[in-house]
Amino acid sequence: MANHDAAAQERTQAKKWCITNPQAFDKYLPAIRLVTLMVLALIGWLDYITGYEFGFFIFYFIPVAIAAWYGGRMPGLVNAVMCAACWYLSDHYTDHPYSKAYFIYWETFMRLASFITTALSVARIRTLVLSEERMLAELLETRALLGGLQATDQRKGTFAERNSEDDGKSAKCAKDV
Repeated sequence: MANHDAAAQERTQAKKWCITNPQAFDKYLPAIRLVTLMVLALIGWLDYITGYEFGFFIFYFIPVAIAAWYGGRMPGLVNAVMCAACWYLSDHYTDHPYSKAYFIYWETFMRLASFITTALSVARIRTLVLSEERMLAELLETRALLGGLQATDQRKGTFAERNSEDDGKSAKCAKDV
């Protein structure tokens, strides 16, 4: 009984960080997508109104990370492309002067590569966390089962005691033959 209570307590402790759990908002994925889109629109708008001299590049990682953490790889990649497009439009319409016309495309590509790297990294970490959580649940379930078996065995004697008794009987039977 004590082992079962300990296992239940461990399960409760493992779920304390529920809000940061990648599956915490699975029921609300459309809302998460809408929120990331609104955050992206806000960042793009702020980037546009502040002009090209005030860099907002780092803030574009926020919707990418949120989408990849709560949605997985594909929503993260979609957001990465949307962030790169939003950055491009903001930079283009602020009339950022480049010495060569193709530099804006190079900058957009570099930002896209950064956003994709972030989306893939966060999505991979998400997968690892979910895998670890699944393994922890299986471990706690197995420990609870073993705790129940151990309690049953204690009523009949320990496994080692029964084995030593069985070995003695086996040895006795072997001598008789």
